[in-house]
Amino acid sequence: MLPQVAAKAWYHGYDAFKKVPKDLTEATHTGAFMTIGAILTCSVLFMCETSAFLTSTPTTKIVVDANQDELLKINFDVAMLDIDCDHLTVGVWDAFGTERLNITKNVQKQRVDHKGADKGKPYTEDELLELEFSDRSFTAEELAELDSDWGSSSDSFKHDDFQGVIDAHDYTMVNFYADWCSHCRQFAQTWQRFENSVNEGQVVAKDADGNKVNVRLLRINCVDFEDTCRDQEIRFFPDVRLYRRGAKKREFMENRGERTAEGLGAWLQAETAKRHLHTGVQYHDVFRDGCRVFGYVEVARVPGTVHFQAGGSKEKDINPSFTNVSHTVNHFSFGEDNLEMKARLPSQYKRHASPLDGETFIADKFHKAPNHFIKVVHTRFEESGLRSYQQTHQWSSATVKRKSIPQAKFSYDLAPVEVVVSKGDRHWYDYVTSIFAITGGAFTVMSMTSDIVKTSSAQVKSMMNKLN
Repeated sequence: MLPQVAAKAWYHGYDAFKKVPKDLTEATHTGAFMTIGAILTCSVLFMCETSAFLTSTPTTKIVVDANQDELLKINFDVAMLDIDCDHLTVGVWDAFGTERLNITKNVQKQRVDHKGADKGKPYTEDELLELEFSDRSFTAEELAELDSDWGSSSDSFKHDDFQGVIDAHDYTMVNFYADWCSHCRQFAQTWQRFENSVNEGQVVAKDADGNKVNVRLLRINCVDFEDTCRDQEIRFFPDVRLYRRGAKKREFMENRGERTAEGLGAWLQAETAKRHLHTGVQYHDVFRDGCRVFGYVEVARVPGTVHFQAGGSKEKDINPSFTNVSHTVNHFSFGEDNLEMKARLPSQYKRHASPLDGETFIADKFHKAPNHFIKVVHTRFEESGLRSYQQTHQWSSATVKRKSIPQAKFSYDLAPVEVVVSKGDRHWYDYVTSIFAITGGAFTVMSMTSDIVKTSSAQVKSMMNKLN
């Protein structure tokens, strides 16, 4: 009697997982290894995906800055290493043209010992000049320009920087003359002999310490260079003057003695022996202590600058153009500044809230000043409601003009956008989809690999049998 086959329901035709009888399947070593590999792969990927789902990664987006605050608070704590508190001033400037100098509101000062036992001492005038010009060098073309006689405005030289000529040597001895002057023509031969003897090193001038000084002699024709002679207030011809390097206007020695080579040489040597020019002085601290200045200022929310510099005091004045604005930044930030708020910031944002903290910036020469440029970006954290100003910082050592006052400048610029940081949660269905994809993909890849191995093995066996 034939076995009866159960009647199939209408929906059996939609079965996508038809069962294969066990008699038609065959277990192999390759299939077993591939199955174990698929299970291990799925387990590892499943754990990684679960960990990623449970760990929230913040997401960021950039939008137009919606902050409507009129003022921006700048918090600072800066130690000026060689300016005392009596002379240190704080100032701000913004893009609206507003400038405030010597700010004292919400600003405190504290004396600090900058280098232990070394309490500092002022420079003498000769030491300032020695340090300022000690490392100056010239090319051959520049030296030829500076050492040439100003005899004619039509020669190959420019002759447009009298102060540069004076600053090129320790001393410069100048003969101001006019072509039409008969006394100048009589004196010309004597001056030429004396000029050659000094410029060629036959006559040597020394300072008060017996060190050789660098002296250069030249002539200036006041007919061709009338403006220069008028600026120097030349009233008669010939007029022989000795200028010291770095001399200000109307600072010179005028020769009133005999106009012979011997008399000029004796006068030159007597004048140079009055000063100490080459003492081997080193850069050192000027003030007995430094000054820590801390507090905050409120400024308009536009680009601007906070600067620290030296100024006068009630008791004494200094030459501020020779001050040293080396400093250590203990803290510099924008916006509300408190430890609790900073502690709540995510770790990757804390270091950008005040990146200058603990950094020291040194000006190693006169007329140098560390200048900072800070780009400020307003950052909002949606989950916690925190607001922070993140910073990027660059700096350089700027060279200032000789008569300008060095400033430690902190220039800032606010970005017109803000960064919004939100919690990067994943939806549950993303996680489930990933799990299905991992499972299906792992077994599919392993199944294809198993088929390829079996087919390749059969082909190899077939070829071997044919060869045998």
